Amino acid sequence: MSGYDALGQDPTATYVQTTDLGYDPKQDIKDVEKAAALAKKLGKSQKRVFNLQVFERVVNLMASLAVGGIMAFTLDQFIVNQHQQVNGTGPFGSNPKLWPTYVMAGVAGVTLIFNTCVLLAYCCGRKAADRVASGSSYIKLLSPIGHLIVWGTTAGSFKVAASGKDIWTFACSKDPSVVAIQRNFENKIDYDMICQTNTGSWYTSIATAGFAVIGIIIWIFITIHTRKQKSMQKKLAAANGYENYRTSYSQYGQKS
Repeated sequence: MSGYDALGQDPTATYVQTTDLGYDPKQDIKDVEKAAALAKKLGKSQKRVFNLQVFERVVNLMASLAVGGIMAFTLDQFIVNQHQQVNGTGPFGSNPKLWPTYVMAGVAGVTLIFNTCVLLAYCCGRKAADRVASGSSYIKLLSPIGHLIVWGTTAGSFKVAASGKDIWTFACSKDPSVVAIQRNFENKIDYDMICQTNTGSWYTSIATAGFAVIGIIIWIFITIHTRKQKSMQKKLAAANGYENYRTSYSQYGQKS
């Protein structure tokens, strides 16, 4: 009589406790080796997901750094030259609109700090980084959603505010009256540089918002993987318990 059959006929067998998990290890997992192989496969999948998380954070960090640097350069150009006037007009016209630049700079600064903290926490392991990023699985979803909303809104408002009164569109303007003002300050302010870099920051903010979608996809993969991992841990525990019982039963049978 096989160990499986003998085990099935023994109503006092300890393996019956595993039925509390909702499955029969005799049917679900034939031996510990199979369970270990599945666990190893999940481990490799976890490593790939972890690497993808790091990549996502690095991209967001670089985007925040680039946009923040551009906004800092733009504000520096304005602050240093704001009191300069020619014919009663400043280098960016009368009453320039500054809030789009400040909003973009603020968003870049906040996301830069957040992503830097998460990446530094990765040095202490994935769990430490997850604690910095967020708490529960659903709270973790708020991170990419937050990036999507914040960067999407910022890109939208930056574009909507582009009416010729803001620094970006003023620097890019080809209107004769604006060009005349630019010529008065061309030795002090590089309008072409401001135009190109601010245009680049706008595209970067759009790309960052789009890249946040990848973060949401990563969250989905992590959620699925975590559930599989918990299920596999239960199966491993049940399989080990069953294997130990089978070994003990076999030894007991030989002694009998």
